[in-house]
Amino acid sequence: MRDSMDNKTRRDFIASTGVAAGLTALATMFGGSKMVNAQVLGLNAMGPTPEQAQAFMQLPDQPVVMVNLLKFRDGGAGAADYGEYGRNVEKILSDIGAEIIFSGECKTTFIGGAEWDRIAMVRYPNSRALLQMAQSAEYQAISGDRTSGLEGQINIAVFES
Repeated sequence: MRDSMDNKTRRDFIASTGVAAGLTALATMFGGSKMVNAQVLGLNAMGPTPEQAQAFMQLPDQPVVMVNLLKFRDGGAGAADYGEYGRNVEKILSDIGAEIIFSGECKTTFIGGAEWDRIAMVRYPNSRALLQMAQSAEYQAISGDRTSGLEGQINIAVFES
């Protein structure tokens, strides 16, 4: 009886790790033999943690591209509100010397475990420009459409090389 139970346990283990082994093999094809683990703080946040805000304020005084991974509220129903926010924020971006350099609808995730609705990339003259914008009365007046349209997002600060 014990051998039968051990064999079943081994079969269950092998079956459950088959998917993981396949994904590991696929990752090796794309990323070499090393596996990299990203630090996960939380998906779909609406604002930075205090530690993230502090790190952002310490960035060098140079142009920064913000990669925005966006998830709309209510299975995509929030897209209209966010679209209104997007139209209104363009003027504010222009006024501070920033510009949208890419925006597109996500169709599927090829690698990783998160699904996004839209990606937008915005180039700012520096990190301070983004912070000044976010604190301005003009931005505060339109930010409600962002809040009502999004379930959350991830923003990644990237320096062009």
